[in-house]
Amino acid sequence: MNLGAGEAGSVTIPRGQLKNLKASFTLTEPQLTAPLKKGQVVGTIDFQLNGKSIEQRPLMVMENVEEGGFFGRIWDFVLMKFHQWFGGWFS
Repeated sequence: MNLGAGEAGSVTIPRGQLKNLKASFTLTEPQLTAPLKKGQVVGTIDFQLNGKSIEQRPLMVMENVEEGGFFGRIWDFVLMKFHQWFGGWFS
């Protein structure tokens, strides 16, 4: 699924500081579940310069994500269970 900043525009930073610009995101839910609509806000993107937050923007779904069929939902359920049971071992 494609996620992105909901607003067109730019982040202005001082010349030569691009290497110090970082971006992180936070989801509103611990797990995204289909169906999701294009333009739906699912979190925030935080832009930081030298560790200080300089701008936040909404994190949005860039294209519709339809719910899977019966077998696809079963497979996703199995994968999510494995991640719940064993995910801590690999992080």
